[in-house]
Amino acid sequence: MPIKHAIKTKLISDEDFHALDYEVMGLVFSVHRELGRLWNEKIYQNELAYHCQKAGVGRVEIEVPIQVTYEGFQKSFYVDMVFDDAAAYELKVVPALTGDHHQQTLHYLFLLGMQHGKLVNFHPASVESRFVSTRLTFESRYDFAIDDQSWLELDEDSLWLRQIINGLLKEWGAFLDTNLFYEAIKHFRGGEEYVVKKIEVMNGEHVLGRQKIHLLNPDVAFKITSITKDEKCYENHLRQFLCHTTLKAIQWINFNHDQIVCKTIVR
Repeated sequence: MPIKHAIKTKLISDEDFHALDYEVMGLVFSVHRELGRLWNEKIYQNELAYHCQKAGVGRVEIEVPIQVTYEGFQKSFYVDMVFDDAAAYELKVVPALTGDHHQQTLHYLFLLGMQHGKLVNFHPASVESRFVSTRLTFESRYDFAIDDQSWLELDEDSLWLRQIINGLLKEWGAFLDTNLFYEAIKHFRGGEEYVVKKIEVMNGEHVLGRQKIHLLNPDVAFKITSITKDEKCYENHLRQFLCHTTLKAIQWINFNHDQIVCKTIVR
């Protein structure tokens, strides 16, 4: 299996999740009052798990591993806490929760095939929390369409990129974090040093500096995004970027929910 984890996940209703969350959050506040706000995540994780087990709040597992594989590539993730094989909780000790934290938790839900999760931040003076949920099932992530009408097979590297993206999507499904796809590509290209390179940024003949970018070869870059609105605006920025480099093209793969658009941006 391309996605493996140690638990047999199940779907629960919104009502059952909120009933579970009410009990969990009561203990979260208790732990916060008891310990304060200055510890690391592991301290809060251990104490919360202890209190939940003591109170009989469902079955609790911590550091639940998820392994994602494709041919010789392997990537492991660890979910902070899972309750009753149905709800994932991510614990943070940060100034404030961000969209990246939300995306990380959603990514874990997709990999686990769950629909309910929660972000909990112990660092603020008052506990900060955020629901993370989805209606997608594990099976529905594989119901996607690929639009490659604007893709050009410029060279063997471009052909390889399309093939590897197709293979990864077939194995893993859509909606996942784009960083996972970047990591797989870097693995198969020999490592980050062969893919991520600095190129000159110019305005006319004036060199502004150098910036890192993902390259298929010296002439062609690639970009993987998850833009869900204003795609045309982002495409225009890619064209502007291209005009300030010596690159000939950017191969752009955009994951817009269940629509995968593969497009070649050329001068």
